[in-house]
Amino acid sequence: MNYEFLISFTPKIIDVVKRDQPFWETFQYVLERDRTLLHVMAYVYSGQGILELDGKRTPLASGCTFQVPPGKAMRITTTPDHTLCFYSIHCRYGMAHWEGTELRLAPSEGALPLPETQLWPENNGLADKFQQAFTLWKNKNSGYEWQVRQLLIDMLQSFLQGKLPAGEISSAGSVQEAIDFMKTSYKEELTRERMAERLSLSPGYFSILFKKHTGLSPIHYLNRIRMDQAKHLLKNTRYPIKQVAEEVGFQDSFYFSRMFVKETGMAPSDYRKS
Repeated sequence: MNYEFLISFTPKIIDVVKRDQPFWETFQYVLERDRTLLHVMAYVYSGQGILELDGKRTPLASGCTFQVPPGKAMRITTTPDHTLCFYSIHCRYGMAHWEGTELRLAPSEGALPLPETQLWPENNGLADKFQQAFTLWKNKNSGYEWQVRQLLIDMLQSFLQGKLPAGEISSAGSVQEAIDFMKTSYKEELTRERMAERLSLSPGYFSILFKKHTGLSPIHYLNRIRMDQAKHLLKNTRYPIKQVAEEVGFQDSFYFSRMFVKETGMAPSDYRKS
């Protein structure tokens, strides 16, 4: 799962809608947009239809989710006999990243890191969450925007934890093996090449695979582990900064301090006093 995406994902909910029989009757069973402007995440709770994005046709059926990124020519069609009924959350989103004490927010126009459509097993709980989001938005009670935002993040986590194809399961296992190795060997000199060799992968492919599943490069992830251990030592021991650096795998204490400032926005000595 791309946890880095969930950590950085910052949505602004614009609307939550329900498309059912009365809606389709009004629009003669065709919903068209020359160019979409918002991100749309939807869940089909009954019926059937066809989703067309930039001319690509995809069938929709009860129990499936679908997304529509901005900037697409969209057409959704259905029929009176098997009317497509769905809830959809419309939003904009950006990716927020802390660099020391600075927060950087980058608006995103790309698709969410999810399949365009995905069929889910029965009793998956998604229908209830989408219905709850719609009800919260419609009622407009205190805190409704924050609650819908949290529901969207919860649903994205469910999507990202969905059943993976066999190849994806295998690659996720390799990435987890690398992470486990980092957690037990972070004091050692760990290079991308050494970690890749342990998994019998080329360094380039290992980096691509690792970033796909975590959102970070292997060395960036390793340094996160080292920094967390450094925070623990700074708060729970009286080790000098130089010794803390060595304990977490940095022979150069000045480089360690620069990395610590980049990660936390404060020097190791200031963190110890915080």
